[in-house]
Amino acid sequence: MLTVVKSAVFAVLNHARRRWPVCVEPDAKAPSPPPVGLCELPVELLAMILEQLDWRDVLRVRMVCKALQGVTKTRSVWLNLCRPHFSPTATAPQALHLERPIKLYTSRDLEFLFLRWKSADVGWGTCDKPARKREIETINTPQSMCLVEGGRWLLVASATGSITYFDLDASELIENILVPDQFDPLLSDDPDPDSEIKVVMSIDRDTDSTFLAFNLAVSFCLGDTPPPDPKAQGVQVWRVALALDDQQQGIGLTAEHLASFPLEPSVDVVFCQSLRGPHLSLTLLAMEHQDSQLTFIIDWKQADGDQTNYSRRLVHPPFGKIPKAIHLLPDNKLFTVAHQGLMIFDYLSIPETTSLPPVDFTDPTIIPLWRESCLGIDSGLKSSSSSKPFFCSHSIRFSIRGRDTVHGVIIDYPYNEGPCEPLGQFVTLMEKLNVKMKVHEYYGFNKAIIFSGPVGTYLFNYPWPDEPDNHLSSVSLHTEGAFRDLNFGPFLDEQSGRVVVPVDAMSRAKHRHDRTEIWDFALLLEGSPAPL
Repeated sequence: MLTVVKSAVFAVLNHARRRWPVCVEPDAKAPSPPPVGLCELPVELLAMILEQLDWRDVLRVRMVCKALQGVTKTRSVWLNLCRPHFSPTATAPQALHLERPIKLYTSRDLEFLFLRWKSADVGWGTCDKPARKREIETINTPQSMCLVEGGRWLLVASATGSITYFDLDASELIENILVPDQFDPLLSDDPDPDSEIKVVMSIDRDTDSTFLAFNLAVSFCLGDTPPPDPKAQGVQVWRVALALDDQQQGIGLTAEHLASFPLEPSVDVVFCQSLRGPHLSLTLLAMEHQDSQLTFIIDWKQADGDQTNYSRRLVHPPFGKIPKAIHLLPDNKLFTVAHQGLMIFDYLSIPETTSLPPVDFTDPTIIPLWRESCLGIDSGLKSSSSSKPFFCSHSIRFSIRGRDTVHGVIIDYPYNEGPCEPLGQFVTLMEKLNVKMKVHEYYGFNKAIIFSGPVGTYLFNYPWPDEPDNHLSSVSLHTEGAFRDLNFGPFLDEQSGRVVVPVDAMSRAKHRHDRTEIWDFALLLEGSPAPL
């Protein structure tokens, strides 16, 4: 460690020599001053020295003496460590996300943000069990959940149209109302799963806002049962923002209704959806149609109202008509994952219509710009088999599970739309994925989690081939666990190392106990000492 500090001192002094003029010594040499100890240097110079160190070396310096311990808490030291991770790189997305302007973060805030992220990597790769487990209980039965990027806010939607949230960074986990009940409960005391309201949520974060803000799309669908309230068969879009106290600290969330529009009674369920800017993509199931699965692109601002004759574009290719995951991308592109392969479409090339197609409609409306059909997509493909899009500085990336392989998809951005260059390419992230009875899963950029029936829980690490200095190994970490029958989830946030595991559906049916587990794999929790 002394060698590291000496190297940092030399680096700072060399930097200083380039800035300060050289002094010409007189012929008569003055007596040499006594040597200056490291701790006798000005605090500003010591901070400059520590800014040259790795975070582990900063923590080691902290243990040397009280004087250096104080310098290791200098804001510039931790800002220097965090800064490279506030933006994406050529091979990785943004790793650290802020919910307030950087100037409002203290040295302690930045240190915790950085070290929790680093300790989450350590805890994920070395611990069979999370560092901490907690439980939350919801007022109503959850029908959908969403973990906001950063791992602090958990959104919960219910069959009554309510949307609540939990602050998972708080010492006491309390359910707060974001949107109150909007319609009467539609479930009996002994619910039939086929008659329950199906709820799907998706988030579009506002990256131009200095404080946390995002648009939230929520789809409610009751299937073939006529809903007693039209709101129970439709789509809503809300603006969710960070609520602040007098010191501009985030203390909660607020919601503002932006738009809503109904779905036709013949729509049985919303399989998946994606929200980006003014556009919402929905994949619907309408059983009376010959091609029963239909994917639409809708401008939700124009669709706002109580009529179903709003404009929409039907994405209906000659193959891959049943996507299990859809993602809106920049420049009017739609990325879909189906058993027939991966596809990218330019959806603005499709003429608009104002209704569902005829029940016997099977004609294609669009040809994909790019298609990859040799990935060996598993027959058990579902929406959660694909990650969300990860935006790097020059590409958009996805992690997708095949039969026994985790694939990485790299889409160059700006897009290669010429005749010679394909829009996308794929790489192998992990082979020999020997996990049987896949039940529920979540894929991040470098991490994934699978609940595999009665076998247990599997945690994964996988590096991308072009990531520099990535020490993650492609390994499956098996954690024993009881059988869980989940309706949806789990959810994973890589920044905080936090996993959300929804209620066990079998347990809920028997005990009506709507609990959700929160697993923290980060070794650094609020108030705990920094890990080395």
